[in-house]
Amino acid sequence: MINNIGNIESLLLQLGKRLKAARLSRNESQDVFAQRLGLSRQSYSKMEKGSPLTSIGNWLTASSILGRLDTWQDVLAEKEDLFEKFEKKNSQRKRAGGKRNKRQTDSGKKQI
Repeated sequence: MINNIGNIESLLLQLGKRLKAARLSRNESQDVFAQRLGLSRQSYSKMEKGSPLTSIGNWLTASSILGRLDTWQDVLAEKEDLFEKFEKKNSQRKRAGGKRNKRQTDSGKKQI
């Protein structure tokens, strides 16, 4: 459990650093970016520092402002199991109205 908490803190810190870098690349102050998010400068500063109390909605709004909202799409997506996908594809029901094989009869043979 301790390792998971450390991993979470590390990830939040990385997110905060990336957010700060993105803000600085746009040449915006914390005050201006915080206003765009609808936050106080202090709340935004905590976000850049990786505070675990920051709402996910604030992260999504910041990502939207920065044009990176699409990167969140895969966060909770189900992992694709290629074997399961293959099995599912091969076990699909065949259509009843598909092509039928014509029965070949030996019309040249005499029946006994």
